[in-house]
Amino acid sequence: MKYPVLWATSALIAVVAVSGFAVARQERGEPGVSLAHDVVAAASAFETYTRGAGSISAAFESGGGVADALAKGAAYQPQQLDAGMIAYGAIAALQEQAFIDGVRQAARETSEQALIERLEANPESVLEIDGVGAAAGRAQAALLKRGAPLGVTGKAVKKAAYDIQRQDWSKGTIVDAAGRLAKVKAISAVFFIPGDDDAGRLIQAATAPREGDAFNGGGEGGAAFTPVTTRAAALAALAVLGAAGDDDVDGLDKVMHDERSGQCMKMAKLNLYQCLAVAGPHYEDVFCLGQHALIDTAQCVNEAAGGGTLPTTAPGPAARPSRGFTIPVAGQAVAAMSSPIPVGN
Repeated sequence: MKYPVLWATSALIAVVAVSGFAVARQERGEPGVSLAHDVVAAASAFETYTRGAGSISAAFESGGGVADALAKGAAYQPQQLDAGMIAYGAIAALQEQAFIDGVRQAARETSEQALIERLEANPESVLEIDGVGAAAGRAQAALLKRGAPLGVTGKAVKKAAYDIQRQDWSKGTIVDAAGRLAKVKAISAVFFIPGDDDAGRLIQAATAPREGDAFNGGGEGGAAFTPVTTRAAALAALAVLGAAGDDDVDGLDKVMHDERSGQCMKMAKLNLYQCLAVAGPHYEDVFCLGQHALIDTAQCVNEAAGGGTLPTTAPGPAARPSRGFTIPVAGQAVAAMSSPIPVGN
């Protein structure tokens, strides 16, 4: 693989498989489609980080509270989060029946293998598939829904950096500033390994209906086609074709990576490190957290999604069995999230 640790290491697949990582079980008939465990782990890293960091309270009362919030705000590996946006968007895109039908029709018109090879080599070729506007639009909506609260929290935290200066403790010098920076860098280098409850939260979040599902911009022209939403649709198409499972990860490098969004995540981290390197009192750490860990990262997510408007639709699964993690697709209700995934599934 060109990017062997872009979204996870090969060891992570084994860890997830034996840890009892929950799989979504559906109430009806067909089993959905398969996504590789490390792809799902990246999506889960994105969902877990945005949920956790988005819940940081701006009501700081001590240096210890600032340190805890900083650790939570820094808790993502940039490359995994970049890939996680694409994977998360793909799970959302799989809820669009028009797109699923379009992928199957495209496979009949050419050949399944030819379509797979084309998508792997050129993810943008997914734009030729009917229904892709709806799929990209749903991916866009899902990403914006995660980025927006992160940005709101970041602004509240940044404001708190000024407000707390009325409190004496906030003006105290940070103890072991070098050690604090080293800890943040170490946290930022760790790939997220999902636990037993993470799959259920991921599937519920990524497959949730859009509020009111009343998008009127619809159709092929209604979605924002960015490199990330386009790759999310391409990954979803490969999943429908049974070519995004554990045995297929070597072909997913171009699909799982967008240079611009990856660079944005990397710069957010570098700016955070530089800010912390010169921070003195605690309130300056709060500023670094609000601006660079939260606002900058939220901006990366929002830019990757393209802002703007979105489309509609639902129902259907895939053929061709493939080893990986089962993802529910359009029209299939997600039931219990507690059954452990068997090793090798």
